[in-house]
Amino acid sequence: MRLSFVSALSAALLLGAPAAFAQSALIGTETTTDTAPLWEAGVLAAGGYVSHYPAASEGQFRALPLPYIIYRGNTLRIGDDGFVRARKEFADERLEIDIGLDGAFDVDSKDNKARAGMPDLDLLIEAGPKATWHFNPKKDPVQVDLSLEVRAVIATRFVAFDYEGFTVNPQLSVFDRAFMGTPLRAYGSVGPIFGYDGVNEYFYQVDRAYATPDRPAYRAKSGYIGTKTTLGVAYPVTENLLIFTAAQVGYYGGAANTDSPLHRDDLNVNVGAGIRWSFWHSDARVPIVR
Repeated sequence: MRLSFVSALSAALLLGAPAAFAQSALIGTETTTDTAPLWEAGVLAAGGYVSHYPAASEGQFRALPLPYIIYRGNTLRIGDDGFVRARKEFADERLEIDIGLDGAFDVDSKDNKARAGMPDLDLLIEAGPKATWHFNPKKDPVQVDLSLEVRAVIATRFVAFDYEGFTVNPQLSVFDRAFMGTPLRAYGSVGPIFGYDGVNEYFYQVDRAYATPDRPAYRAKSGYIGTKTTLGVAYPVTENLLIFTAAQVGYYGGAANTDSPLHRDDLNVNVGAGIRWSFWHSDARVPIVR
């Protein structure tokens, strides 16, 4: 669904991206040494095109110039691979369990032809546990990870909060800190997303009150939403200045709600780019981890 790309973009703000556009690991860590600052602050400007929702036929451009802060604590991490993470490692640092918080953009239904006259899609907040198995030692320049993420989805306009269900997202990801021996950082991931307990209804259900001749009433079903593939690269111009770009392809053929009148396109493509300037970092440094 759109969560992964926009949280990635939000992580890039510290990106979506669905937390670099692809992952904050893409934009937040230093590549010149095996360590990174414990604290880091700066300004990030990111923009891109994001689909309104999974399998939508329309999208929106978003530009997000914002300050960011990163804290790379041993247990608590802020702005590093997500907004906030509390993590614990097991099995000689190969297994990592963390609890994180991410988000997703809102959508005005008047800007989407398929949803015209329906309630808006509010800003989404996601929170929940994630288990990650690191196939390589975490100090290796190339990281290959298999993760399973379960997050509750909350819709909000900041005056009210509504539980909309939860998502399940197994994912295989690769992060290369020095792509093909160059200063480029590269990230790629692929994984299916499943929605339960109301998430699919939030995106695909059409109640009778909103039915039209071109948009019949539809009762959404829980289950498979689609599969997302994300690719991103970042280039450190200097130690404090970095540029990055990413693309994400979502394929929604065979999903549980392909019969919904709100399921318009089997293929969505999201793209974005940005620049990050780190104007302050602490003298204290910690080992680079993902």
